[in-house]
Amino acid sequence: MQAWTSFVDGIAALLGQLAQWLDGSYGLAVIALAILVRLALLPVTLKAAEQGWHRQRAMQALQPELERLRERHAKDPAAYLAATQALYRRHGITTGLGGGLLAALVQAPLGAGVYAAIRQGLGGAGSFLWMKLARPDLWLALAVALLGYAAIALNPAMSAQAKTLLQWLPVLVSFFMVWHLAAGLGLYWAGSGSVSVLQAALLRRRLACASR
Repeated sequence: MQAWTSFVDGIAALLGQLAQWLDGSYGLAVIALAILVRLALLPVTLKAAEQGWHRQRAMQALQPELERLRERHAKDPAAYLAATQALYRRHGITTGLGGGLLAALVQAPLGAGVYAAIRQGLGGAGSFLWMKLARPDLWLALAVALLGYAAIALNPAMSAQAKTLLQWLPVLVSFFMVWHLAAGLGLYWAGSGSVSVLQAALLRRRLACASR
């Protein structure tokens, strides 16, 4: 508990220092911190996303063989699972989360610490642009939702069908979450979402170059 308190206090001190450098703007400090955190993790998350795309393409190419295995082992699920795993190993396909799991494990406590630090400083945070940082803001919630939609729309690792099915759920969830959060916390979400859009665009460009 003491270590967690020290961690949150350290982030709060960093936010305060960023606010001083940014003409006393706590809102800009929150956005800057969100962008810095996500940019630091970008090499890991981008690599994980690219690996996921290649894994998905390889699995799609194996669909005819998987279908034959499914028919052959229709009455023996355990045998089908073993045969599927053997097929994946022969083609060098890993089913683990790898870098994606590592990025999630890093982001989860870091995000919780940042949120706790922002909440800790919201009392005297004042305002940013039109927003009162200690209160929810509808327009900020809409902006975060649009960033989420853009990140999904640009993501080449998702099929058109998956985008149709999944595009609106995270957008709606982020909208309602930010709509009920203090704007100071919503700004962190917005800053992080802008890097998600950047990551999707970089992934699209990298895969397009690789396919030429």
